[in-house]
Amino acid sequence: MNQENKEKAEKVEKQYPKQITYFIDKEKFETTEQVLSVRFLLVEEAKEDPNSTTLALKHGNDTRKFNNLDEMIPMENGMKFIVFHNTPTTVS
Repeated sequence: MNQENKEKAEKVEKQYPKQITYFIDKEKFETTEQVLSVRFLLVEEAKEDPNSTTLALKHGNDTRKFNNLDEMIPMENGMKFIVFHNTPTTVS
């Protein structure tokens, strides 16, 4: 792709941002933002208390926890997040 075509493609992308679909605990969300914060995903989207929960990204068999609420996550289509509740579990 030559420089002129690349610039045109970038201009079109800015006018019509790409729709990104992602999931938090199997609930579907959509955004046109390329980067979102852990705090936004946990508080605004999942409606969870960040003091008692942790957001994690599930990718295949791997799970990555996000402990920093101000961390920015580059968004990709089809991302799957889960919310861990940090409450202590009782032992019988």
